[in-house]
Amino acid sequence: MVNANNPSHYKIIIVGVFIGLFGIFVKQFIYHSMVVDLIGWALTVIGAAISISGVMRILKD
Repeated sequence: MVNANNPSHYKIIIVGVFIGLFGIFVKQFIYHSMVVDLIGWALTVIGAAISISGVMRILKD
């Protein structure tokens, strides 16, 4: 059994949050075009998925 207070769980969440914030930054502050917006949305979704998977790992333990 793995401890829910394991720092690796929280590192995963922080990485996901930073990826999501970078995706939001790309969408908001870089020149708007279809490709840049799609990259921003993709980064935001990937960051959210990583963060949610970290939370689920904590809940599983």
